[in-house]
Amino acid sequence: MHRKRTRARFAALAATVSVALALAGCAGSANSSAGGSSTQLTVLTPKPTADVDTVTWNVFQGEPQTLDPYHGADFTPNMINSNMCETLLAQTPDFTITPNLAKSFSNPDPLTWVYDIRDDVKFWDGSPLTADDVAWSLNHNIQDKTTFYGYLYANVASIATTGDHEVTVKLKTPDYLFNEELASFAGVIVQKKFYEANGAKVGTPGVGLMCTGPYKFVSWTQGKSVNVTRNDAYWNKDLPLKVKNIDFTFLTDDSTITSALLSGQIDGTYGPPSGSLAQLRTSSAGKLYTGPAPLMTTLVVANDKGALGNTDVRRALQLAIDWKGIAKQVFAGGGFPATLSTAEPAYGFAKSQLDAYAATVKTDGSAKLDQARKLLANVPADVKAKTISLVVPQQAETQQFGLAIKSAADKIGLKFTLNVVPATGYSNYLYDPATRGDTDLLYTQFWPNIPNPLDWLGITSIPGASFDQSGYDGITDLYYQAVGTKDDAARAKIVTEIMKKQHDEAMPMWAGIQLNNTVWLGNKITGAPAAFDYVFYPWAAYLGGTGK
Repeated sequence: MHRKRTRARFAALAATVSVALALAGCAGSANSSAGGSSTQLTVLTPKPTADVDTVTWNVFQGEPQTLDPYHGADFTPNMINSNMCETLLAQTPDFTITPNLAKSFSNPDPLTWVYDIRDDVKFWDGSPLTADDVAWSLNHNIQDKTTFYGYLYANVASIATTGDHEVTVKLKTPDYLFNEELASFAGVIVQKKFYEANGAKVGTPGVGLMCTGPYKFVSWTQGKSVNVTRNDAYWNKDLPLKVKNIDFTFLTDDSTITSALLSGQIDGTYGPPSGSLAQLRTSSAGKLYTGPAPLMTTLVVANDKGALGNTDVRRALQLAIDWKGIAKQVFAGGGFPATLSTAEPAYGFAKSQLDAYAATVKTDGSAKLDQARKLLANVPADVKAKTISLVVPQQAETQQFGLAIKSAADKIGLKFTLNVVPATGYSNYLYDPATRGDTDLLYTQFWPNIPNPLDWLGITSIPGASFDQSGYDGITDLYYQAVGTKDDAARAKIVTEIMKKQHDEAMPMWAGIQLNNTVWLGNKITGAPAAFDYVFYPWAAYLGGTGK
């Protein structure tokens, strides 16, 4: 008997990530091995050779609402928190999952996960990390109903300290996704004593945090910056940790950010403005790097009661869209047409099987108008007479994206309307059925918790999930069968079956534009991962000086 997974994490994300800054945050010039461009991607930028006293780093999405890692599942808080608060497991810049605060783990039976906690880790106040801290941190996702990651604990029966350095999780039903999710902030570890003393004030400017990461919270000057300093007692000596202080600033205006980067006022940033990429690529003030990312800008079928309730209509419209042209014109070459509804860097344990399947259905992303028209030839006239509606946020790139979709519909004779709504209210269309009404398609940008296709599917394709706006139920049984399957190869076979079904049905999330990640490093710094790993991994610990 499976338990329904639901997700609230993207409610806070959509208004800015999917709207005002999504494209600016992910444009670049290169492609992964699965893409259509020949430019080589970079996972890690060159290693630092010198120490640096202070680095100013801009978080492109603006000031966070909180730094509480249980409630800050967004670009800005995660980019800062990932350097302060650590997770039980870790997802590295090459998208692999490894032990972290848990130095090892075991699965002695299908309902049990046992974690051996490191004995050489201290909180910033000098007190040791204990198994009780770990058990409390994980249990907090169950006990606090407002955490973003509580839905991932639906199959958990109990979490308990079972030894001096051991924590045991008991499940209600086998769940081979749960363990890997502990490499996201679903597995964040905080100090029990600090949380119990400060409650809802944790993560606020006057209270801050108490964690074990390579950087310690110093101050938060609202409207200006969050300041952190190096944790010289940090346990992981494999990371360079050559920067003493980091000031995280909150500039959001594109021209202001660009000027600050070129002048050296800001030393670095992830997601520099897309309109400035050409200028940054040729600037002598620093270097722009492009890395792989499990990021997709795409369309979600939000209503299966209208014209898109017909499979041939869905497939026809998807075929008619010039995804290749969108990648070039809208995203300035910073993305490429995806083959499957899951981005290639998130294939995870199923990579070889999904790569093989993707090769059988891959296209160059150009519009296939003749094929689309043939599919529509047998569609009942009353179905084709229904107007298809798409809602996009009011932002230049997203409007271009929407116009490209409308152009495709017009070319194959579908009735289509494009609705542009204020960016500040766009998240209501994603998460509020009353606002959404009978809207047929929604624009979105999507990234998963971990590089695992089951995580992606659990958020987009299961009834009750936050990105399954149409109530799609086509893979539910297969999904939970996969989650409960221990053997990687057998699980990958089920996932491949799911991907084939979704590809053939064109439901519910379409294969859109897979995006790359970009990072700008001024001349004095280097080392930051170019891969999209800054939302859960201590990327700033790689930073250091160039000696310039």
